Amino acid sequence: MLLTILHHYLAWHYTKAFGEIRHVSKNLLWFVVHFFSLPQLIRAFFAPYRRMTEERGNVFSLEDLASFVIIGLISRIIGMILRTTIILSGLFTLIILLALIIATFIFWLTAPLAIIVLIIIGFRFIFVM
Repeated sequence: MLLTILHHYLAWHYTKAFGEIRHVSKNLLWFVVHFFSLPQLIRAFFAPYRRMTEERGNVFSLEDLASFVIIGLISRIIGMILRTTIILSGLFTLIILLALIIATFIFWLTAPLAIIVLIIIGFRFIFVM
């Protein structure tokens, strides 16, 4: 009876539960990527900040041309700085999440063995000392 329960537990632990942890990890990675809008930010990296641009006025006026170019460049630089900050924050969060996922998988693989080892150590402390 005890061996049957142990066999069922270990079969669940290393098959179904392992797959569920993988599924949850995949969902968490998807969430972080979409929470920070990483694909959209990378695609629109050089776009002006909030689409703030200057309308080009007179075609033959150098002042209007300079205003158009300078405002466009400043708006794009501000947009790039903000997008870079958000992208780096998202990548940092992804790296932390990946480290936690790897630690979770390692823990899950070694947990049954760790329980047995800790029980043996506990019995040694009780009966030897």
